[in-house]
Amino acid sequence: MAGNTNVFRKHEHQQSSVSRMREGHEPHSRKPLREVVCEIDRDILRLLLRRSNLLAKMRGANPRLGAADEKAIRESWEAAATRVSRDPRLSGHLFSLMQDIEFLPRPKPQGDSGQESGKGFQEVQHTAFNLAPAKKPVRLHIVAPLDCWASQTWLMLAAASGQPLRLSPCLMSTPVIDCVRMLTQAGAVLIHDTQEVSAACAAPMGTPDIVLHVGDNAWNFFMVLGHYLGRPSRVKCTGGTALKLADFSSVRRFLPTLGARLVPVIPKSEGLPVRLECSGMLPGTVSLPADVPAAFVEGLMLAAPGYEKPLAIDMAAHPDREKILARMLPVLTAVKADVRVEETVVCIHPSLLQLPSCPEVEMEAELAVFLLTLPLLLGGEVHLAGRFPERYEARSALDVLLNCGLHLHIGDMEITAESKIPLKKMQQLRVPSSLSVSWSPLLVALAACGALCAGEMAMPDLPDGTESSLVESFFHAVGVETDEQGALCKISQDVSCPIWNAPDPVWAMALALVACVRSHLKLGNPSVMTALYPAFWALYNGLPEPKIGSMASCPEATPVPSRRRIITDAVALVPPEPREEE
Repeated sequence: MAGNTNVFRKHEHQQSSVSRMREGHEPHSRKPLREVVCEIDRDILRLLLRRSNLLAKMRGANPRLGAADEKAIRESWEAAATRVSRDPRLSGHLFSLMQDIEFLPRPKPQGDSGQESGKGFQEVQHTAFNLAPAKKPVRLHIVAPLDCWASQTWLMLAAASGQPLRLSPCLMSTPVIDCVRMLTQAGAVLIHDTQEVSAACAAPMGTPDIVLHVGDNAWNFFMVLGHYLGRPSRVKCTGGTALKLADFSSVRRFLPTLGARLVPVIPKSEGLPVRLECSGMLPGTVSLPADVPAAFVEGLMLAAPGYEKPLAIDMAAHPDREKILARMLPVLTAVKADVRVEETVVCIHPSLLQLPSCPEVEMEAELAVFLLTLPLLLGGEVHLAGRFPERYEARSALDVLLNCGLHLHIGDMEITAESKIPLKKMQQLRVPSSLSVSWSPLLVALAACGALCAGEMAMPDLPDGTESSLVESFFHAVGVETDEQGALCKISQDVSCPIWNAPDPVWAMALALVACVRSHLKLGNPSVMTALYPAFWALYNGLPEPKIGSMASCPEATPVPSRRRIITDAVALVPPEPREEE
């Protein structure tokens, strides 16, 4: 009888548990699904770290994994990925990211040497870079940085024509250095140091059948593409992670019209590496489809004066026709190229180019606008010597600053920004319709500053193509959030801001701008700025009066300056100690 009673009570308990689950009550032992997902994400990171350690062990002293090993690993991944998903990003993009992603170095033991256990062993914690500029009126008078795109363009023209050229002071950014190395591989004679690049008088660069590494900058790739298209040739182009994940399918579909073929080296991939095969037999007139990148059209126009026959490019269907012409026509005119524009058709005839020995290069727009924004947030004055870009997008960015209350004076070879008092309140941020997605970081930073200063601010209309998840991540890192009505609100100052990794230099500058209003923002990858400007942190940490003559003349600049560096208590993800087999 007692046994039957126990069975009845057990059955009753099971039925009551089922009833509670049906009513929405979870058992006490079950974790919320949100926490389970977070644990799975941490497990994925551990597996990626283990995978990275194993790949490093396979590479040994070599910079890259062996071709046979990488092919076998890739084919195994693609076979497994296609069984669970039809999304090409899983089989292609994610694999490329896993191959090239970098982790923090392993913590080193402190204490007794050679002991990895016991009381003498302590792990060195990885720290973040704390952005805390001096909140004083700025006084900055420097030579503005030269435009990276223009520097690459002039170097390509010098290499293709074999004429001497000198750029000084030149902003030795990663794209410019990659361009110098790429052109040197192709046969150009270029010499560079920390402040300038010089092209020697030499034979015009040909079309050698070699492997060219274009770096991580698409403009380098499209300049090479345009140069090879007009001649019977073939070449293999490799690049960094960004170009491996890029989609050049529209270019690949269009190139047969120009008598060329672009073949991906990795099957099912639309990015680099690729093989380019050109017949050199171009049609007299070519109509551009709407989906080809504007940079490809610019590369074609840049190389067209060196072709054997005239080329007419019909841009009627291309949405960026005006931007392309505004950027390319001044360059082609400056080198005496035979260019004629008839409505939507650009006719470029073979020309003997005449390059100036020291061309006038405009200043780098994003860096210049960042510096000009400092008086708006801190007060004071910034004077930049150089020519501000005439492109209407750069001028529209200045209109944004003017609408925020900044005083600007623009001369022929100088620009000055001045504000008597720092920003206190900003109700609305007016965004010109001409701004592209590349200027979204500036708009997001100004909106965050307005919310931090006034407590609340209306969210501006960001340009089409802005990643909402990236914007939300940025707002979370600086301490603002959107309310139910969509307005930006300030989070309590007591809440510590998390470490944030900037996806590119422009977003890093956006975080540096917000740090002028709210100090102690944490940047996990300060070295991302050195890709655009190696001396950036020396200038930023030297505010309000940095002792630097020009943005291109700081030879000993480092990503994280040692004297002005501020270390926080925040700790980034520390990789676990790998096992022996890893």
